[in-house]
Amino acid sequence: MGRCYLVVEGHGDGKAALNLITRLCLDLRLPPLHWAEPYRGKNLHQQRGIQKVCEYVRSKADAQAIMLLRDEDDGCPKDLAPIAAKWIRTMGLPFPGAIVLAHREFEAFFLPCISQLAGRKLQGSYGIERAGLVLGTTFSGNAEDIRGVKEWLSRHMPQGRSYKPTVDQLPLTRMIDLKVLRCSVPPLPCFGSLERALKFLAEQIQTGCRDTYPR
Repeated sequence: MGRCYLVVEGHGDGKAALNLITRLCLDLRLPPLHWAEPYRGKNLHQQRGIQKVCEYVRSKADAQAIMLLRDEDDGCPKDLAPIAAKWIRTMGLPFPGAIVLAHREFEAFFLPCISQLAGRKLQGSYGIERAGLVLGTTFSGNAEDIRGVKEWLSRHMPQGRSYKPTVDQLPLTRMIDLKVLRCSVPPLPCFGSLERALKFLAEQIQTGCRDTYPR
């Protein structure tokens, strides 16, 4: 059975990103995509970094597709994602690929859902619970305009508590409401890109094509 390989860059992004995309695939009713454990790459903003992870996935006999998901702090994903996709395309991989840039951070996916996340305990490993966002926390505005979402989340944690990606990112991701993200106002472009990328990979795999998203 072929597997899709998810490549991330941050310390806490792997399991959280895998949770998000597997839930999203189900929500979109896509053909089953079997995901390997996330792989953490380095320098994914550079061609050499992308080439290195592509070669790593190419070496896997069961590789069916590759998806790269990373933060893009200041640049414009609309401009930079096609450049990165071209770098993947030049590798001549025997399977399709996709790259999605979360602007500005993965945590931007939380902001449209903040009112639903606030006041809820965060359940981590072995069922251990931690205090989450303070009850009554809200967010308004454009989620992609905030520079430093991690710091914003820390400011809305109980006194003496700060947001820690390696501990809190996965529990918060589990509570994301996909319908709220899809209908957020203003729209969250990086979420739309993620949906399109998953649809693209599913279609490419079904048709036996090897292109890369975005085109």
